[in-house]
Amino acid sequence: MPYALPEEDRGAWEDQEVRLLSDALRPWREKYPRVDVYEDVRLQIPSAALVRASASAELLVVGRPGRTLGPTLRAVLEHTACPVAVVPD
Repeated sequence: MPYALPEEDRGAWEDQEVRLLSDALRPWREKYPRVDVYEDVRLQIPSAALVRASASAELLVVGRPGRTLGPTLRAVLEHTACPVAVVPD
């Protein structure tokens, strides 16, 4: 596990992250109701979680802050199992 998180705090952390993700996705679900979106919160290094999720995805959409590709996005592009859409901020 890449992050030191006591087991007793894991449930609260997961609940908070699921809530934040759901709130962020709500406007997009309302705008595009026919697009299936699956929420999946993982306590992993971001690149590892995204590559693992790509194994069962048809498309992986990843944001890109700034003008360059960071290490997470580079790893995803090198190891993903599906097409990747890179969306600049």
